[in-house]
Parts: sequence; C-alpha cells; structure tokens
Amino acid sequence: MQSTTAQTSQTRDLVIGLDELANVLGKTPDYLKRNWLKLHQKLGMPRKHPAAFIWPRGAINVWLTSQAYVEAVPGNDNTGDLPPSLHETRVAEQRAALHASMGVGE
Repeated sequence: MQSTTAQTSQTRDLVIGLDELANVLGKTPDYLKRNWLKLHQKLGMPRKHPAAFIWPRGAINVWLTSQAYVEAVPGNDNTGDLPPSLHETRVAEQRAALHASMGVGE
C-alpha cells in the first residue's frame, strides 16, 4: 500500500523535529543532539524516538506547558536543633491571636 500525502502530513503532525524543537527551546540543533539525554534525565524532557531525532509533539507540548517534572521540595524539613519550649511558645502565640480575633479576653 502506498503512502499518501495526507498520511505523511498526519504522521508529521505527530512529531516535532530537531530543528523545530531546538528553535522552540532557544538552543542550536547541535546542542540538542549532544544534550537531549541530560535534558531528559534532569528536566524530564520526553525521550526522542529511537530511530531519529524526533520527539512526540504531544509529550513535548505537555512538558513545555505544565512543568511536568518539578522535583518536590521537602515540606516537612525537621533537621536542626529546636528549643524544647518552641512548641509551647507557638501554641501560646496562636491561642492569643485567636482570642484577639474573636474579641475574647484571657
């Protein structure tokens, strides 16, 4: 079965080539050839197709628009020494602020 022009253009719309992606990222094609794997490992850029320097257009669009690969910052970093009275101090401060906002005297 012969490939038609419509099939070729549909297939072409599924992928983004080296030159176009380099332009979108503001890099040179040579830079992208050398560093695509590092970009994948460190920034979560989608992997290229194994047969050529092409990438799935949908995955690239998601990656560029969603910050799909953002490393989580620890939200509960309890390293370091805290004074034993810190908890009681914070509770007292919060209680005083709550009472003040409600107009309640102690």
